[in-house]
Amino acid sequence: MVRRWVRSAGTTGPTGGEGAKPKPAAERVNVVWHKWSDLRLLDHEPLWHAHQRPEPVLHLHLVELQLLAGHARVSGVQRCSPRRKEFWRQCVEDLSERLQERGQHLVVRAVEDPAEFFASLCEQLPILRVYAHQEFCDEELQIEASVRRVLAQHGAELCTYWGALTVHHIDDLGFDARDRNQMPWYKGEFQRAAKRRPIREERQVFRWKGGETAALEHLKSYMESGALARYRGATESFAHGSDNPVNGGTRLSPWLAFGCLSARMVVKEARDWERQHGKSCSTSKGVGKIGSTGNRLHTELLFRDFLRFSALAWGTSLFKIGGPFGVTGIPWRKDLELFEKWRLGQTGFPFVDAGMRELAATGYISHLHRQCCAAFLARDLGLDWRMGAEHFESCLLDHTPDANWGNWAYRILQRPCLAETRRSYPLEEHLNTVEVVVWPAVHDAFLEHTLHWVPELSSLPKDLAREPWRTEGRPLKRIPIKPYQDSPLWFCAANRTNWDYEYFWLPGHAWVVQLGAGAGEHPWRDFQLSRDYFRPLIPALNVEIDLDALPLRHAWGDTPPQLRPHIWGGGLRVPQRSPQETSKGKGGSRRGMSTSTRASGRSPHASSHFERKTHGFVGRTSSLSEAFFQFFQTWADRHLPALPAGQSRPESAGQVWTAVELLQRPF
Repeated sequence: MVRRWVRSAGTTGPTGGEGAKPKPAAERVNVVWHKWSDLRLLDHEPLWHAHQRPEPVLHLHLVELQLLAGHARVSGVQRCSPRRKEFWRQCVEDLSERLQERGQHLVVRAVEDPAEFFASLCEQLPILRVYAHQEFCDEELQIEASVRRVLAQHGAELCTYWGALTVHHIDDLGFDARDRNQMPWYKGEFQRAAKRRPIREERQVFRWKGGETAALEHLKSYMESGALARYRGATESFAHGSDNPVNGGTRLSPWLAFGCLSARMVVKEARDWERQHGKSCSTSKGVGKIGSTGNRLHTELLFRDFLRFSALAWGTSLFKIGGPFGVTGIPWRKDLELFEKWRLGQTGFPFVDAGMRELAATGYISHLHRQCCAAFLARDLGLDWRMGAEHFESCLLDHTPDANWGNWAYRILQRPCLAETRRSYPLEEHLNTVEVVVWPAVHDAFLEHTLHWVPELSSLPKDLAREPWRTEGRPLKRIPIKPYQDSPLWFCAANRTNWDYEYFWLPGHAWVVQLGAGAGEHPWRDFQLSRDYFRPLIPALNVEIDLDALPLRHAWGDTPPQLRPHIWGGGLRVPQRSPQETSKGKGGSRRGMSTSTRASGRSPHASSHFERKTHGFVGRTSSLSEAFFQFFQTWADRHLPALPAGQSRPESAGQVWTAVELLQRPF
């Protein structure tokens, strides 16, 4: 068995005599085994079945010491952080209080091995059946099998149920999720199949502070506040503005992870809310494109289902270095010094550092943010991805092995074809996870979230706080960053698919930064890397951005243009789109492109940018400075197509007028 965690102390094993005679049923007791992942009373199928029987019921929760105080096998980090332990304790206390209100009591025991405990329990009580939720990851399945054997030796039975582990019951999928040949490999295929399947009604017996009480209060408050109408989806990387996945979301995941809520309860509440209040679109493209916000919430929970069902099919491969896709040939490292800097949020990349510090302080980090931090560890630092998964498991309040390890293995670990491409790519030359510097531009457009967790950058303008390496470094060379099939840049595959209509504000190039080369004179010379903030662990990128095309309000462009040649345009703005443009949606024109620009066939960035920068210069070429000529050369490289045969770029400022005339030809 591939173990994710080593034992903290001692040895364990199943005990109990062979062929113990069962005691008469009239004297016997049924047990509801509340695991750490189902600490609730509502929508709890094992509990429902136990209370349908005439025998008395004992409610039991086992705190497995290996999960609470064990250490990671690869990185050696603690199994469970203090904050996650506290949340766990609150969930248990709340469950105990809710049971007491109904005349029941929760027995809590700390154990080294559940099988050994049940063997001892059977010696003390006449156990008939133990009711519990099914497991789905390898280590937990091994424990379940051990408990089943021990109970059988004492004439008792372990009754397990899938219940509300997922939105859709495993028996309702229409295929066997345990079979690798039947379980879809990709979430899109799975979602299409699952959305055609029914959702079972919850079974009820009883109606981020841990516990079902707090979970139900939060769910009720979330729905009554109308926040569902603004939901965009935890994985929707193209949802920009204030209601984006980094600072939005339901915040239900810790309660879902600890089983204080069931996922199908959440879907039902969302559907009920929409029936009463109507549907709202989950994107800026209308309800008909991707669906309503309630449907989007269902889609996000289906990705959770996908990973949970996949855990059955993947088995132990989920926890191996090659992952379920069997990736080989990547030279993974176990540099504990680099790992510690990543854990503490000291990478020198503000977006990554903000995420890691938020995780350490709160036990939570948004889905997109954790993916960005994870990709940086695996794809840029080259550290064994399992070290990162172990750290997330230790800290995340919403950790479950399928969701955490599944996201690392499915989203972050490169596929075999990509691993082959990366072997021939100069990975060490610069940042590869481009989302690290691009996503803050649209998901933290006023840098409020980043500066909350990285306050040492607050004295800088927003432009420099997002790219603090610019205070010390200079652009070294320009590289293309537009993604392509199996590109080693951009961990999020959707960036490649949706580039033309979602990343229209990125011209498609970036500059590799050379630190120590001197950034020239600027008003913020009193800020020093290493002293005031961490130097980037790897060479950074200055990504080219057209601020006039950004589809949201933002704070960028607060430094002089000459200090940001890779960022043009400027100022806080609210983009406007004509009704014709809005109606086109995905298949229509690029946002911000006027009708006249589309008709001319010219680049929207070419005309507006050049006219803005050349105002007052056209027709007076003798007064053009070499600085402006250098600007023109940079601009031409970005926007002009290849010149016809026999023509060349201007070689001096005096030739710019000819180039301006050249701009008038359609291209």
